[in-house]
Amino acid sequence: MAVVVTAIAFALWTWLTLGTTTFATIDAFSQRPGIDPFGARGQILAAIAIVTTPTVVYTVLAGVTLWAARRRLHNLAWAVGMSIPLGWGGAQLTKLLVRRPRPDTAAPLITAEGWAYPSSHLVAATVLAVMIIAAMVVTRRRRSTVVAAGVGLVALWWVVFADRWWLRAHWFSDLIAGGFLGGLVGSLCLAFAGVHVIRFGPRQHRDDRPRNAAVIVNPTKVPDMVVFRRQVEGECAERGWEPPMWLETEADDPGARVARVARKRKVDLVLVAGGDGTVRTVCAALAESGIPIGILPVGTGNLLARNLGVPLDLADALDVAFDGDAQPVDIVQLRADDSDPDFSMVMAGMGLDAKIMSETNADLKRVVGPAAYVMAALTTLNSPPFRARVTLDGGATIQRTPAVALIANVGNVQGQIALAPDALPDDGLVDVMLASPERVGDWGAIATRVLTRAADHPGVERAQVRKLVIETEEPVGFQIDGDTIGECTRLDVSVLPRAILVMVP
Repeated sequence: MAVVVTAIAFALWTWLTLGTTTFATIDAFSQRPGIDPFGARGQILAAIAIVTTPTVVYTVLAGVTLWAARRRLHNLAWAVGMSIPLGWGGAQLTKLLVRRPRPDTAAPLITAEGWAYPSSHLVAATVLAVMIIAAMVVTRRRRSTVVAAGVGLVALWWVVFADRWWLRAHWFSDLIAGGFLGGLVGSLCLAFAGVHVIRFGPRQHRDDRPRNAAVIVNPTKVPDMVVFRRQVEGECAERGWEPPMWLETEADDPGARVARVARKRKVDLVLVAGGDGTVRTVCAALAESGIPIGILPVGTGNLLARNLGVPLDLADALDVAFDGDAQPVDIVQLRADDSDPDFSMVMAGMGLDAKIMSETNADLKRVVGPAAYVMAALTTLNSPPFRARVTLDGGATIQRTPAVALIANVGNVQGQIALAPDALPDDGLVDVMLASPERVGDWGAIATRVLTRAADHPGVERAQVRKLVIETEEPVGFQIDGDTIGECTRLDVSVLPRAILVMVP
């Protein structure tokens, strides 16, 4: 709606300005001499013009873009980032199309050169105001703070307006047009990126009983805990929920203990903010509890969230956690040798798969994300295969020499790369893939077929089972959901069907 309103307003204003004499009288005031730019007041106005020049304003917006991206507010980051080229480019394109000269009385300053319609200063100031208010709303600033900031930004807008007017850098109609065009750019970018700024009243739950949420958070994955807490608490308050219970994971406990606390309290919803390791630990501890889990993906891979369609934008993920549907999801149980059982929500693997995880540089992963796994893979492709005896659903044992034994609860990694194309998170089955390339060059053919979803390479075998046993002659490394666990010579795998509820769109 805002896009339509601002687009119509800008188009109508442009027609009235350039196609009629509606504003000729008020524009004529721009022909009167303004403030002397070389006097004391003129120097102040010139300084304001330089400080509020579009280059400065868009540099500030670039900083806001990085700030939002770091806090997993991807939609907001896209909106602010897009507003920079669209704001600057839209103003310049309109200037070239209209080619309206500056008033003859324009101050001889660098900020008053070029075509006049619309005012680039006002376009940038308007975009800045829209994006700052949007960022404050998305991060759940207090209403009084948002109102105060709005008043300040409006005051800044009028300062820029008065500055351009007193310097006679524009006709009056140029200045108003800059405001309309800036509003159009800001609303268009927010709409395109899916940033919801206007809320139509509180979203209360159907019943009136108090509802409680627990937030299990891995503090090492959240770059700004203050903003994160404000967002979550704002969502709870908006829906009439009680203030949430906050539980942090620790280095020696990735979530099991705090998940048991939430389970004992019988909360209505558990929000998990962390990577796949935190998510799987919490899910295992809440198995068969009936408590829905809302995933707030703040890790590197976020594979379970991706496979279930949970948005990677934090604001959207919170909407899904509270307003989505509770989908039953399987949990895969794995027991290595005689150790206690561990659990997987995404994919586990033995051999090369585990070595890639162990060889991935943690610092590099924080910088380039999932691309770090690819770089690690390129250095480990010549790893030797291992001899294995594989038993599927208690049947006959088969002998294989795989480089990778993959155990999947879901199918995709990093978008649409389907390592287990038939895997479903709620079918009560685990998908097994054994990759046994005869030479390093075979990996290229296997990767190509995976990416193109073609038929399997002869060195790849797949199966769907409820139980699986892998036995090896020598200890082989294994990983679970991206975490390197250790080595084993026997891995027993089974499925806990539909054991956990996860909130999905």
